[in-house]
Amino acid sequence: MDNLIPIIHKLQFIFEETGVPFKVDLPQIVVVGGQSSGKSSVLESIVGRDFLPRGTEIVTRRPTIIQLVNTPSLTEDQIEFAHKPDVTFTDFYKAREEIMIETDRVCGRHKDISAEPILMKILSKSVVNLTLVDLPGLTQISVGD
Repeated sequence: MDNLIPIIHKLQFIFEETGVPFKVDLPQIVVVGGQSSGKSSVLESIVGRDFLPRGTEIVTRRPTIIQLVNTPSLTEDQIEFAHKPDVTFTDFYKAREEIMIETDRVCGRHKDISAEPILMKILSKSVVNLTLVDLPGLTQISVGD
């Protein structure tokens, strides 16, 4: 399984870049719960870094698939996004901004929600090979559009 996870991570990025659907059921940690219940904070605790957007209303409006890749040779943690294959982020605050920009690009600025995921990879010597999924929160009262 340890050899399979990196291969699946690469395939997810390739299929995301080409727009071809790709579905493989592998173990993942998925957070589910009400809006503003701390789902994103739980995932950040697992990673050990703050990188997900924060706010008072619904902030996670697209599923965010976070591939953790243990990379012992790195001296600085890095984030890569499938929608920006040629860009590597070392500033986690800028990566948070990129998530917000990409969310607004697909969902607009009126609190719409999309099933189209944001696929990102965190490369670090302090993580284990694992996939995390941050889902939009469940709401009882609609907000925005």
